[in-house]
Amino acid sequence: MRSIHYLALALTVFVLASFFACTPPEKAADPQPLVEPETSGSAMSAEPEAELEQIKTRLEEVKSQLFSKGEYNCCIEPSCDWCALHEGSCSCHNNLEAGEAVCPGCGLGWHNGQGAIDGVDPDDVKWNITHEHPTAGHQH
Repeated sequence: MRSIHYLALALTVFVLASFFACTPPEKAADPQPLVEPETSGSAMSAEPEAELEQIKTRLEEVKSQLFSKGEYNCCIEPSCDWCALHEGSCSCHNNLEAGEAVCPGCGLGWHNGQGAIDGVDPDDVKWNITHEHPTAGHQH
């Protein structure tokens, strides 16, 4: 009789082991980030190209505002971004007319034939990769 109990116990263990061995484990939930990435005020697109287009559009809007206030007077067309990004204003048109150096963005623009002042020889435009506005006092 004892052998029947061992046989029944062995059969039960076998059945239970077979059941658990054939049952797939539960899939763990995908880990969620602890902190959501921040955006700078507005919802940014997930695509870098779309984000860059938004940035370019916004930069052009800011340059237009500065121009309307008399604080952005670029000497190339289309206007460069250097002074807007590094100075917050642009006096390159006035600097060029006074025989002074222009920013690297404008200098490169003149070199590439984008000058916007009639009668100026691109070879006569003074510029350097570093640039300092006389009133700002700091060099780039």
